[in-house]
Amino acid sequence: MMRRILAVVAGAVLLCVSMKAEAAVFSDVPESHSLALEIEYLAGAGVISGYTDGTFKPNAPIAKKHIAKMLTHALLLPTTDLKPLPYKDVPMTHPYYKEIAAVYTAGIFSDAENFRPESSISRAFMAKIISTSFELKSIAQNAMTYVDVPTTSEFYRPIQLVTMNNIAQGYELTNGYGPTTFAFAPSNLLTRAHFSAFLARAMSLSAGDYTPDTRYTYTFEHADGLITRMEFDETQQIEGGIGTFWNMYEENRDGYERWYMYFTRADIWSYAEPEISNFYVTYPFTVGYKRGNSLDYMYYNHRRDILETKATYRIGDITFYDVVVVRDRYWDEALVTMTEETTYIAKHYGVVAKEVNGEFVTWLVRRDLKN
Repeated sequence: MMRRILAVVAGAVLLCVSMKAEAAVFSDVPESHSLALEIEYLAGAGVISGYTDGTFKPNAPIAKKHIAKMLTHALLLPTTDLKPLPYKDVPMTHPYYKEIAAVYTAGIFSDAENFRPESSISRAFMAKIISTSFELKSIAQNAMTYVDVPTTSEFYRPIQLVTMNNIAQGYELTNGYGPTTFAFAPSNLLTRAHFSAFLARAMSLSAGDYTPDTRYTYTFEHADGLITRMEFDETQQIEGGIGTFWNMYEENRDGYERWYMYFTRADIWSYAEPEISNFYVTYPFTVGYKRGNSLDYMYYNHRRDILETKATYRIGDITFYDVVVVRDRYWDEALVTMTEETTYIAKHYGVVAKEVNGEFVTWLVRRDLKN
């Protein structure tokens, strides 16, 4: 049985990777924290390090000087040959001068008399910084109407860009029996946890074609010894998206045939066995907890997280790049017993492996160009 997945790291060193939960990076950000994955993502990338006492202070306001430092690390901005700062309150002796100057030189912060390095920022200003820093692209189908962000607002476009790319979402408003409306709360000030979450999602943003290349057939092994072969059947337009349908044949048993479908839309990536199982993930992919969408049947005792979006893994004899790792946790009605499923999705391959409670149950072993 295949029990481990091998991650390819720098220098072609192969390491065994366990998807089990590890100790929290910061003492005040437990695994149960709603933004723990994003905060740990930044820590793993070397963007944040917290305080000397091992805390992160997630609920404290985020200071602009810290934002400058985080962006400098996240974007790998140069800290030499910098433009002189126009800010009267950031002298060259300021401990964050280089980081603030690096972000200013990159055009992320604009000219002003003062920088106010100790002040916090609003959700609207965050949208402007993130959309500029990562040059976010418009996905018109993912646009959202917010009752508190008119089209005349100077922040309208950046707020739409972070929304379209699954970096920041608004809040659902309850209007009784009327239509559901949403607010973005653009003036709300950000905490350290919230800005970290938005930055981590922007850094991990991954788009592209995560469906199997229809020119190939795909052979899978299963933990019970079954060998299956997946072959492309047809493409259909479905519910505003594109569905590719595949036939799955059992090669070493009685030839039982199943039907699989990959479905993509501007806001959804899906893998399903029609009328049996459905696996929907919000798209584009970003790390963190993912709420359900209009097509997703999410149980109250089900939590879905995206752990990685740009990983490199070696599974068997194949190396996969830009792998998205999705973890699902299901609890019984008493919330006592938990089943953990992990799905590995690769560009141009689709699902390449599935794991249940730490044991691999299926994995891709071969891809062959069709004659």
